[in-house]
Amino acid sequence: MTKKRDKHRVSKKRDVPDADSESTPDERETAEESGGAQEKLPSVEQQEQPGADVAAKSDDERQQEAAELVEISSVELEQLRAEKDEYYDRILRLTAEFDNYKKRTQREFDGFRRYAAENVIRGLLPILDNFERALDSVPEGADDGFREGIEIIHRQLHEALGKAGLSPMDSVGQEFDPNLHEAVMPVESDEHEEGTVVEEFQKGYTLFDKVIRHAKVSVSAGREEVQDGGQPSDAADEGEAD
Repeated sequence: MTKKRDKHRVSKKRDVPDADSESTPDERETAEESGGAQEKLPSVEQQEQPGADVAAKSDDERQQEAAELVEISSVELEQLRAEKDEYYDRILRLTAEFDNYKKRTQREFDGFRRYAAENVIRGLLPILDNFERALDSVPEGADDGFREGIEIIHRQLHEALGKAGLSPMDSVGQEFDPNLHEAVMPVESDEHEEGTVVEEFQKGYTLFDKVIRHAKVSVSAGREEVQDGGQPSDAADEGEAD
């Protein structure tokens, strides 16, 4: 029994193929070539070594390259500075334009707010004139309460319009100004110099700094002319007529 088992083991060992014995000559040659190729590959240290041309650069060439880089950097820096100045000037212009726009808008708004009620106030001016005529035409001996009532209404109306910016002009005794006055007629006056307002027929008004109605006035034409005899011209004409 023991001999049979040994024979069986020996037969099994003989059945296992030998790698070296069964490989073909072509396979052996391929393996040898691959092994030789692996031995010929350069090492990592050899790959990291710089090329001969880089190592052979002289100091002059390196300095020239550095100078070129500095020159390129300076050109780019000048371009950046020019762009910065351009953007800064543009921001200043835009800021100034926006400030002017705000001021102009504020002025327009103030003007609109001031003169928004101009048409309404113009319509109330004839009412003020009628109140003044009524006060001047109140007969003597009339009821004091009636006159006082008209004066109160007239004063309240003036105060309300004054809060809206309405102001009456003082024309009598002032120098004639075509921007404020409308000359109805010239008059000769010994009391007023030529060009002075003598009488006011209709009161003028201003709304803030704007004239909304000119005052109708008579203007002094100067003193009455006197002839050589020392008499006024009208008296001399009457003597000649006699």
